[in-house]
Amino acid sequence: MGKPTILILGAGYAGITTAIMLQKKLDKTDATIKLINKHAYHYQTTWLHENAVGTLPDHQVKIPIESVIDTDRIDFIVDTVTHIKSEEQRVSLKKHGDLTYDYLVVALGFETETFNIPGIKTHAYTINSVYQAGFLRKELEKKLTTYRRADKQTPFSIVVGGGGFTGVEYLGELTDQLPSLLEKFQLDEQNIEILSIEKEQSVMPGFDLELGEYAMQVLENKGVTFYLGMAVKSVHTDYVVVEKNGLTEEIPTSIFIWTAGVRSNHLIEQSDLEHVDGSVEVSDELRAPNRDNVFVLGDCTTISSTDHNQITSSTAQIAIQQGKVCAKNLERLIKGKSNELLSFHYKEHGLIASLGKSDAIGVLYNNRKVFGKEAVLLKRINENRVLHQIGGFPMLWKRKK
Repeated sequence: MGKPTILILGAGYAGITTAIMLQKKLDKTDATIKLINKHAYHYQTTWLHENAVGTLPDHQVKIPIESVIDTDRIDFIVDTVTHIKSEEQRVSLKKHGDLTYDYLVVALGFETETFNIPGIKTHAYTINSVYQAGFLRKELEKKLTTYRRADKQTPFSIVVGGGGFTGVEYLGELTDQLPSLLEKFQLDEQNIEILSIEKEQSVMPGFDLELGEYAMQVLENKGVTFYLGMAVKSVHTDYVVVEKNGLTEEIPTSIFIWTAGVRSNHLIEQSDLEHVDGSVEVSDELRAPNRDNVFVLGDCTTISSTDHNQITSSTAQIAIQQGKVCAKNLERLIKGKSNELLSFHYKEHGLIASLGKSDAIGVLYNNRKVFGKEAVLLKRINENRVLHQIGGFPMLWKRKK
């Protein structure tokens, strides 16, 4: 029997970690490892809000995949996955056709969740990828250029739909950059208004209320106006319709940014893997139901067990930890140690949201709340830890903040 083939779909935090760990644990004679990603780079998702306003250039956010993997050990294929056929142990690619596998790792990441709200796909901008962040940045500058030449009878209205993690971090970065934007486009403060629409009664829903209130106060002091308890009902070219307490109103928009939801990659729903609304409830060993040779990681999963109840969303921390466990379990399976598989136990290292360069909020692993400069420092430490996990000290030295 020949050596087994491992296919890894996606080079986000989970996929790239799995690949890096496997090249350390397996010899060439143990397995053929193929990593498939639609881009030649991995990008730091947690930095996209900075990229979207121009604080970080594209080359800082992108990490060439071939700079962190051993191409003698891993066959890296730049292509788009079109179908997953787990019953046939086959994956279809747009350019390279079908690939077969013995073991499959699905780490395809997330997509924007529109909640079927009319107009979001057509009129809203998002920041869920380097391309989308760059497109938003260019479109904002293009619209500001047009506005500068107009009569300026009404303010240029930047409206962010969603007051969660992404929305708050984007607002913090945007307000930091506002003085530079005003100078570049020869505008005054009264020419620009920044609004946030959140359907809950505070920003950062699910976060500690005190932290949410702190974030809102900081951003209000930087010029953001919050519309709380309002749900976006439809998005149009130059306005959004919102609803509160059964009443609707129109809010004018010069540009509308949607940050209120993500979902699993659509290929999960189109595959023959068992799922609920596109999310696979994996076993403790991170395997798909009734598919012992298929591991599903990151944003495509729901994890349910007595140890960690239910984790339905993924952060960089969760994805990296899953990648490490997945790689160890693949090593055991290939070396005939299927009775020694590890269970995934998430270790919380803290969750921190930036409010711009000089402020942040967060909760540490012991539920201690942090604010301000301390939170900023801890966020930088967490970001640099991720860089080290991906590319070691050379990557940390080159891209550290």
